[in-house]
Amino acid sequence: MNSQVIDPRRPGLVLNPVLGLALGLLLTGLAGAAQPPGGQPVEVSADSATFEQSAGTGVYRGNAEMIQGNRHLYADVIRLFTENNELVRVEATGNPVRMEEGKELSARASNLVYDLSTRRLVLTGDAHVDHQGNTFEGARVEYNLDSRRVDASSEGDKRVRLVIPAKNTEKAGDDGAPANNGADDGGGNEDQAETP
Repeated sequence: MNSQVIDPRRPGLVLNPVLGLALGLLLTGLAGAAQPPGGQPVEVSADSATFEQSAGTGVYRGNAEMIQGNRHLYADVIRLFTENNELVRVEATGNPVRMEEGKELSARASNLVYDLSTRRLVLTGDAHVDHQGNTFEGARVEYNLDSRRVDASSEGDKRVRLVIPAKNTEKAGDDGAPANNGADDGGGNEDQAETP
C-alpha cells in the first residue's frame, strides 16, 4: 500500500513516508516547531498512486484513504488538486465514498468534492449526511464544515429527506401528544422544534 503525507507547512508537497519523516524533521528544525493555526498534516494512502508535481494533481486508487486529524475519508479513488504548492481541492469516488469527522459527522455518497478554500463538501449520488443525530438525504447534499449548514436537492422523483430524532419524549403527554407544559398560547399550539 502506498502512503504519502502532505506537510501542513507546504500543503501541496506530497512525501514518501520515510523521506517525509526525514524532510519533516529537517523543515521543523529550520522553520521551528510551530504549525499554521489549525494546520494538521494530511495523510493519503492507497493501493496505487500517481502524483504529477508539475500538473499539481495526484490520483490514489484502490482502498484510498485520507486522514487529517479526526477527519477520515475512504473511497475507491481520491484525486488531489494543488495550486501554488497548496492543496485546494479533493475529489473522491466510490461505492460509496465515506467521510467521518469524530462522532458528530458521518457522510456517504457516490461522489464527494471538498473545496478547501470554502471548506465546503458537495456529495452527489444518493448523498447521505448524519450530523449530531440529524439525517439529511438527497441526490445532492452540500455541507459547510464551518457553519454546519446543509443544503440538499432532489433529482427526478426522489425527494429530499430530513430526519430529526425525538429528543424530548418525556415531555409528551400520556396520549402521545406534545405536552403544553401549562402555557396558554391563546388557542394555537405552536410548539417549536429544538435544533442542535
